[in-house]
Amino acid sequence: MKLKPHYPHNPIASIEALATTLGIHPKLLQDLANKADDSYTDFLITSKNRKGEVKDRTVCEPKFELKKLQKRINSRIFEKVEYPLYLQGGIRDEESPRDYVANAQIHAHANQIICIDIKQFYPSIKIPHVKNIFKYFFKFPEEVSEMLAKLVTYRGAVPQGGCTSSYIANLIFYDTEYLLVSELRKHSVKYSRLLDDITLSAEKDFTKEQEEFFIRKISAMFTKYGLSMHSGKKRIEHRSNSDVSFEVTGLWIGHKKPKARKEERRFVRQLVFMCEREYKVSPYTKEYHERWNEVSGKVAKLQRLEHQQAKNLRKRLGLILPLYDENMEKQLTHETKKLITLSLPQSKRPGNIKRVNSLINKLGILSRNNKALARSLRLQLSTVYADKPSNKEIWE
Repeated sequence: MKLKPHYPHNPIASIEALATTLGIHPKLLQDLANKADDSYTDFLITSKNRKGEVKDRTVCEPKFELKKLQKRINSRIFEKVEYPLYLQGGIRDEESPRDYVANAQIHAHANQIICIDIKQFYPSIKIPHVKNIFKYFFKFPEEVSEMLAKLVTYRGAVPQGGCTSSYIANLIFYDTEYLLVSELRKHSVKYSRLLDDITLSAEKDFTKEQEEFFIRKISAMFTKYGLSMHSGKKRIEHRSNSDVSFEVTGLWIGHKKPKARKEERRFVRQLVFMCEREYKVSPYTKEYHERWNEVSGKVAKLQRLEHQQAKNLRKRLGLILPLYDENMEKQLTHETKKLITLSLPQSKRPGNIKRVNSLINKLGILSRNNKALARSLRLQLSTVYADKPSNKEIWE
């Protein structure tokens, strides 16, 4: 595969052609572009990093009409691009699946790594650079590029939470990054980027001069696009140093395959044990459902990394599945009655389809200890929602 991203189709030559591509009337397309800044909902998400530090970040979610259009921009424009394998984040690729595990695998066998983080990545990507992606990479004309740039940005920058944001993040360095990768390969250095996380690695040790040269090159690439390095997150680590994490995107790469560290595996085993104890007290509480789901996700990570104990942990979780009590059975029965009595136009609304899908998932949990009621409620739903659209059909 080539080092440079490639769009193998003819450019979209006009606003009318863009509207046809996206399956929308040109006037409605123009209206959505003009009011894009009023088509987001901002909310704050609080999360913890691996060190346990609490961090708040603002997520900007597009409202329905813009969200639907952005998903079409993804499927009909961005997903047609051929992305080089050093780009590992937010790319749909059935032949070579890309995620944090595949990203770490690139750097297995390394003796030394350099990890660099881009500071405030999404909000630092401004609309002129987004427009240039459409104009010079896709080779779309000025008016098409300008309209698309409006549709995928929020208040002059790329929104964290926008449907198209990860694709823009992958293409922001389209005319520079491939040259950097080519240069690094001449030095037998591997390079990968998972959105704002960049990793360099080599089987031989870097000299001090090489470290400084590589970091200068990357910093220059950032500067070209108005971006900067997060100095507090830069790491230069050697396999032989037991005092460092030697991790890439959260995974230890001290073996041939990325792994979770012993401490993390021990912690997951403790969480499964805690779940077993809580199950004996009550498998019905909301807190137990949340705990089990959280632990199940951590066990899934160990399964993805092919840790030996993962199979046994999954088996233990399978014996202590969360259940619903009589109060929840009444709530699910009431929700079913409400959904099946909606008028036809209401039943087709995306919000109500989402409620139906959520209810179907809950009926799967109910069937663990009340198969008859779960089957009855599913049958009632199926009479009204037999031809309900899939998520893909809703957004396409």
